[in-house]
Amino acid sequence: MRWFILAGLTGLLAGCNSSSSNKQETQQASEDTAGKNEEAAIAIQPLKIPATDIPSTIRVRGKIVEAWKWSDKLGENILVTSEVAPYEVKNEEGEESQTAELHAFHYARKEGDYVQVWKMSDAEKGCPLDITCSFIPGSATITDLDNNGFAETKVQYALTCRGDVSPANMKLIMYENGVKYGLRGVRWLKAEPEDRFTVTENDVNLEKLPKKKDEYEQMVLAIGRYESEKDFSNAPPVFLSFARTEWLKYVKERMGEE
Repeated sequence: MRWFILAGLTGLLAGCNSSSSNKQETQQASEDTAGKNEEAAIAIQPLKIPATDIPSTIRVRGKIVEAWKWSDKLGENILVTSEVAPYEVKNEEGEESQTAELHAFHYARKEGDYVQVWKMSDAEKGCPLDITCSFIPGSATITDLDNNGFAETKVQYALTCRGDVSPANMKLIMYENGVKYGLRGVRWLKAEPEDRFTVTENDVNLEKLPKKKDEYEQMVLAIGRYESEKDFSNAPPVFLSFARTEWLKYVKERMGEE
């Protein structure tokens, strides 16, 4: 009888030890998973820096508009935007005209050196009228919308050559880890006192609207809208949602703002 009691106690203790071991393993696995999630969800805190803080090894064309610094899974990062003021050229017709440029650069620090992650350049060329080629103030953003530890960088800018009261073109360019996404279209400009901005998230994509037969009506329909969302077809849905909101936030043009 004593042997059976001892055997029962031994089995009970073994079961307790096994249960305790499984509990510890489960707890450790949970802690490991939490640690990995915490690592992936590192808070990205962009800091605006003066031009004097940009390392001398980073070469920039034009006048620096703004610079940002942050850390993510790529390491220490710097985003710089710059503009080249209009300069005299002759256009295709031989007329005296102007060209202006803008640039954006993303560098990440690797083993002590800054390596270019991406570079973006655009320009308004050969304009004999009033020229616009500039980043929209306040529109640059650095986010981690999908919480994967890699920052998304976004810039928006306006381009146009005009001699009347017509809206400029606008582009929204977004990158994550070197992959580019974009929205391109036309800004909205109040030309008459009775004009009202009516574009919403539901109809901002020109591609999804019925095309007008009349060329002028189609041009009017395009005002305030972007051409398509094709660049975001393989992006996380949160990217397009954010980009659409940012488009509408800065699409209304105010003369003289750039």
